[in-house]
Amino acid sequence: MKKLFLSCCLVLVVASIGTMLTEPNLDSQVPVIYWATDPNPARLEQVDKFHLWLVENGHTTAAGEPVVELRLETVSADRKGVIQGVSGVAADIMDCNIPWYHSIGLLADVTDAANQYGFGIDHTYRALEPLLSVDGRQYGFPCNVNVMGLWVNIDTFEKLGLSPPPTNWDWETFERIGREFVARANPPGERQTAFFVNNIEHPYMIRALHRSMGASEFNETLTRSGLGHEGFAGTLARIHKWTYADHIAASAAEESAFAAESGYSGAAMALFNRGNYGMYSIGRWCLIRLRQFDPPPRVGVSHFPYNHFPNAVIGTRAAGVYAGSPHVEKAKLFLAYLASEAYNYQIVTSADALPPNPQFTRIGEYLRPAEFPNEWGAHEIPSTGAETIAIATSVSPFVPAATVERYKKKALDEVMADLVTPAEAASEAARRIDEEIRLTLKESPKLQRKFAKYSALQEQIDRYRGEGRKVPLEWIKNPFHQRYYLFKGWAEESLSE
Repeated sequence: MKKLFLSCCLVLVVASIGTMLTEPNLDSQVPVIYWATDPNPARLEQVDKFHLWLVENGHTTAAGEPVVELRLETVSADRKGVIQGVSGVAADIMDCNIPWYHSIGLLADVTDAANQYGFGIDHTYRALEPLLSVDGRQYGFPCNVNVMGLWVNIDTFEKLGLSPPPTNWDWETFERIGREFVARANPPGERQTAFFVNNIEHPYMIRALHRSMGASEFNETLTRSGLGHEGFAGTLARIHKWTYADHIAASAAEESAFAAESGYSGAAMALFNRGNYGMYSIGRWCLIRLRQFDPPPRVGVSHFPYNHFPNAVIGTRAAGVYAGSPHVEKAKLFLAYLASEAYNYQIVTSADALPPNPQFTRIGEYLRPAEFPNEWGAHEIPSTGAETIAIATSVSPFVPAATVERYKKKALDEVMADLVTPAEAASEAARRIDEEIRLTLKESPKLQRKFAKYSALQEQIDRYRGEGRKVPLEWIKNPFHQRYYLFKGWAEESLSE
């Protein structure tokens, strides 16, 4: 196995070097840095604007040219960034999971540069701090921000004689309106072709649902899985009910039958546009596709329904600077550019999710885009949610986020296929994640020390909870539990002893 791993590393390293050496127009009078990101066509415009921003802000050579040249490596950093990083050949800038990449030593500390150039945590959404910093030090900045919700086709609801759903709603209201929608949208005796909402499988919606029942992927200190909680099992059971009993959500098989295409939601948005889905679980980027319809539908947004704890999930495509880059200081300038007016305005007008800086969600071009009055009233829902009820995804330094999502998906798939009970699926997911944590710790003395420190905190938290005492908020490392403890009155803001 070790020989196979080393062989794979060697192949990737050689391939990466070969790609860089064979790229056209490599000659440059200034250092060249690479940005590992997705292949969105908008990245080309963003690269051009970065070079203009460098000149406008005085980051130039004696001849007045940009001090650095940015080029794209359009492969997701998370797919090969770890192997390239430990091999010393990663891109200078990587779109990546900041906490996880930091835990394996791949990211440069950008705290001082952030203070110098104005791209600190105070220039983005406060809820994103757990996804951008570790132990009080900053390691990245958002390229864009997402708060997903249920995007509503208002035209579809009006054709059925229904009012659009409310911005915030509990599970019972969601079910009541959903049942009425499918009853009106589908002629009796015919195959169902219209659904209240698309297939409930996106990790953000599932996370918001089980969080609304008090369940998180991890415990308070991120040292053990929290999916054994009855809230996760209850969420799996409710998704099964909405799909197969109430028929308000499309099943995976029903959604596949629509033959959805790939690429920025593809045919899924066409189905949403013509009324096959009354709502679709997605982010603001759906407007990139919806704006192509003539005419585009009138849209609104509802947050995901909740059990007893209203919440939304905030996420980000964040960029970090590779610690092994020969041009670390120049790469940090790119993060400053991400906080700039030029970059944020481009995100606003292109509808590529939310801009990194929330100030740009309060301008007219964001709230009331002149060319798209059909969107008026929708944009403020995700941006307001980002600053009020949104909580970052809980990321543990002791297990990759992708591993956690894999076991969560397995649990949902098995419940939907009636292979196990929701309680069995939840328990097995928690067991497997805890085992993955143990495997990670075997290979890292550094993480073992951190785990021991956090485990000691967990013992104190458990003791306080058992005694009915409020827990100092500083002890809690999981961003969900920080907010949930305050909501329940279980925490105090400052250390009491």
